[in-house]
Amino acid sequence: MESLPPESRAAESPPPQRNTEGRPPVKRHGNGRWKPVLAAAVVIVIVWQLIQVLTRGGGNALNTSSGGPKPAANASTSSHSPAPTPTSRVTLGGQTVPAGGGPIIVLNPGLVAPGGQVGVDGSGFDPGAPVEVRVRASRSGLGTVVARGKTTSKGSLAIQFNLPSSLSSADTTVVAQESGSNKTATAQLVTPGGVGNVSIVGKAVGRPGDRVTFSAAGFGPGETVNVYWGRIGGTPAVTLTADSSGSIGQASVQVGVAPVGTTTLVLVGAKTETTATAAYQMLGLYPGTTAHPYAVEAGKTQTFSGSGFAPGERVLIYLNASSGTPALITQATSSGRFIVSYVVPFGLKGSQTLTAIGEQSRASVSSGFDVLPYSPVVQASTYGALPGTSLSFYASGFAANEVVLVYLGRSGGAGGQLVTAFRVNGQGSAAAAGSYVIQGNAGHALYFNLVGQESGGSGTAKVSVTTPDQPVTVPSQPPYVLPPSLGGKASPSPSAPSQPAQNG
Repeated sequence: MESLPPESRAAESPPPQRNTEGRPPVKRHGNGRWKPVLAAAVVIVIVWQLIQVLTRGGGNALNTSSGGPKPAANASTSSHSPAPTPTSRVTLGGQTVPAGGGPIIVLNPGLVAPGGQVGVDGSGFDPGAPVEVRVRASRSGLGTVVARGKTTSKGSLAIQFNLPSSLSSADTTVVAQESGSNKTATAQLVTPGGVGNVSIVGKAVGRPGDRVTFSAAGFGPGETVNVYWGRIGGTPAVTLTADSSGSIGQASVQVGVAPVGTTTLVLVGAKTETTATAAYQMLGLYPGTTAHPYAVEAGKTQTFSGSGFAPGERVLIYLNASSGTPALITQATSSGRFIVSYVVPFGLKGSQTLTAIGEQSRASVSSGFDVLPYSPVVQASTYGALPGTSLSFYASGFAANEVVLVYLGRSGGAGGQLVTAFRVNGQGSAAAAGSYVIQGNAGHALYFNLVGQESGGSGTAKVSVTTPDQPVTVPSQPPYVLPPSLGGKASPSPSAPSQPAQNG
C-alpha cells in the first residue's frame, strides 16, 4: 500500500490531545458498549430455552441453527393438549362405517350348499387362545358348534368345517368365539335358497301308477316334505317326513301325473321350503274302455268301464264330444281303473260314442255303442167286431212304465186321431188296456197305431168290422184328452170338459 506524505497524514489524523495531567486522553468508540448487553441476552435466552425443555418433559435437544434456538421437531407444542376422544364410526367413501377394532373372520367360500366345506380365516384374537366356531341359522340362539381350534402366536385363526346338511336356512351366521373372553367375530354365510338333494334309485323312467324309490337330504329335522311331479304346488302326490338329520332314505312312492317326456321329481320342505329335484322320464298312458252291452235299447242300463288311467284321477266321460260339459264323471282307482253304470237316455238312436279323458293326465280314449230301436208287439182285444163293440189293447216290448198313445189311422200309416192311451208296466207290457168303441160308420176295417211316448216304438193293430144287416146308430165319442196321470195337462177350469182316464 502506497504511503501518504507527511502532510496528508497530519491533516487526516490530528495529533492526540493530552489532558491537563499530562496523560493521553481515553479513546471512546460508540460500539464498544454492546458486548456486555449481548452476553446478558444470550444468557437469558439459554435460560428460557432450558425452562421450556424442562417444562415439556426435557431431554430434547435444542435446535441452534440460524434464526436462534428452536425446539426439536418431536417436541410437543403444548404441555396441556387434551387426549383425542376415540370415535366408534367414521366416514369412508361417503359411507358411515364402524371404526372400532377387534377380531374379524372371513369365510371361503361364503356361498355353499348344505354339506359343503367352509374355511374360516380370522385375526385379532389373543395369541394361542382356544376358539369355538358355531353356525347359527337365525339371529337368536347360540347355534351349533361345528369346529374348535387355537389361534397362532399372532392371534390369527385358520379352521375348516362342513356345513350341516340339515341346515338349509338362507340366513346363516358363522360365529367365532374366543374361550374365556368376550372377543367374538361373525360372518354371513349364504346358502342357495334352501336347496336339498334327491337321487333316484334304479331307473328314472316310468308312467303314472308305477313306483319309484329315492333318497333325499337337506331338509329340516323332522320336517314334512311334499312330493310333486312336474310342478311345485297344488296337491302333493304324497307327503313324507324327514328324519332327525333332515334326510329321507329309500322312500318308495307311486309315480304321479306329469307331462310325457323329461319331467321332474320335486320335493319341497313344508317349513324351510327347501327344494330338491331329480329328472325323470315320464312315459305316456294308453287307456282302454268298453261299453256293455254294446247294443242296447234306450231306457236300459249300460255299464262303461276303463283302465290305464292315472291312479286316483277323475275321469271325464263325454257323449259324442270330447269337450264341453261331461255326461259322466267318475274316479279312477289306485290302479287307474273305473266302472260306471247308467241308463241310456231316450232320444238316442243308432251309433253313439263315449270319450273318456283323464282330468290330470289328459289321457283319452273313445269307444262306441249302438242304441237299438224298440219293436213292440201290439193287438186289439178282438180281430173282428160289429159297430158299437168296445175294444181294448194288448202290448209288449215297450219301454218300462212308459205311456202308450193309441191313434186311429190308416193301414201302414203313422199318426191319426188320438183315441185312447194307457201305461205299460215295468216290463213294457199291458193287457186289456185303453178303450175304444167302434163307430157305426167305421167301414170294413180299423187300424190302430200304438206309439210309446218315450221310446218311440210303435206297432199297428188291425180290427175287421162286420157290416150289420141293418143300420146301427152308435153315439159318437167325444175327442180324447190325455189325462194328467198319463202326462196330459190339467183342465184350465172346472167347467172345461175332460175325458176320464181309461185303464190308466
